[in-house]
Amino acid sequence: MEHQEIISILNRYKTGDCSKEELALLESWYLQHDENAIKELSAEEFGNDLLLIAEGLPLQSHPPVSRKWNNNLFRRQVGIAAAILLIAGMALLFFANGGVLSGLFDRSGYANDLPPGKNKAVLTLANGKRINLSDAKNGIVIDASILAYNDGTQIQTGSENGGEKNDELQASTPAGGTYQVMLADGTKVWMNSETVLKFPQSFTGKERRVELIGEAYFEVAKSKTYPFIVKSRQQEVTVLGTHFNISAYENDRFTKTTLLEGAVSVMLNDLQKRKNNSGFALLSPGKQALSTANTLQVKETDVEEAVSWKNGYFRFNDEKLQSVMQKIARWYDIEVVYKDQPTQEGFTGTISRTSNISDVLDMLERTKTVHFEIEGRRVTVMN
Repeated sequence: MEHQEIISILNRYKTGDCSKEELALLESWYLQHDENAIKELSAEEFGNDLLLIAEGLPLQSHPPVSRKWNNNLFRRQVGIAAAILLIAGMALLFFANGGVLSGLFDRSGYANDLPPGKNKAVLTLANGKRINLSDAKNGIVIDASILAYNDGTQIQTGSENGGEKNDELQASTPAGGTYQVMLADGTKVWMNSETVLKFPQSFTGKERRVELIGEAYFEVAKSKTYPFIVKSRQQEVTVLGTHFNISAYENDRFTKTTLLEGAVSVMLNDLQKRKNNSGFALLSPGKQALSTANTLQVKETDVEEAVSWKNGYFRFNDEKLQSVMQKIARWYDIEVVYKDQPTQEGFTGTISRTSNISDVLDMLERTKTVHFEIEGRRVTVMN
């Protein structure tokens, strides 16, 4: 492979336009090396590795995996020729200059570390029985006569079947948990941490109604006859079949509804607001509704940011520190303590949710505006 072709490939990583195949190849190379061993690679050895990687990369024929990084976060400028390899969602900067390979890992030290969240949820039956769902699975399928994991394994409920058609079930994820639910009509729901979803074992009547606390991504099975309704703390969302995300945590100021495709209507729970139309909005793709108990506004939004959690990464866009730490706390099941008044600077960047918390905090620390200490499950934030 010609030198210019290698540069072209590496530039795609620098701009974030890498395919899934390219990313997988680079991850495979990284996982074969100990971090200390990578630091000791000579410029020649590193160059040879790059050649091997480049030779295995296919021509770009699939949609790129977009991984854009803001200039002032999660990036270090090292010299005249850089190639950003996105390994496990982190930006690792490699540079060869005059036979010298610059440092790759410049991580801060923490007293201890914490792993990311995982598949973890509880299914509560109509009779009150609680079933801890397997963390070796990632989802369940709801049927009128049987409850099973999405690989076909039946969930043992202690009865001959999963319950009656009209029984209300509840799936809940704790802090540090996520799970998928396929409802009886074929609608798919991805649940984020600290989320509760209430739904019937089988939909009957003229509508399909569920209740949500927390955050979930919905891919609603299409039906022109039976509207799908999601009730949350401040609003109701009605659709016929589309993809959207709702973030309705009780301690957040706004309930956020983000539409990816199709159309949804958002109505405040306040009946008086509905009557004068100030509590109603129709969303088109790329729009987000922000609702409180008595206000509703619609704006353009970064859809990728809204669903980043479902796609396996954190994405921050000029986000305040307290909001950033709130998302981190939910996923890593930690307590956040502020030693100083939190900085009001905005943070922008992307990092994998499969990383340990030390990786996430270290990337934030590289902005030189915030520092952290980890003690058990408590993270102290300092300026």
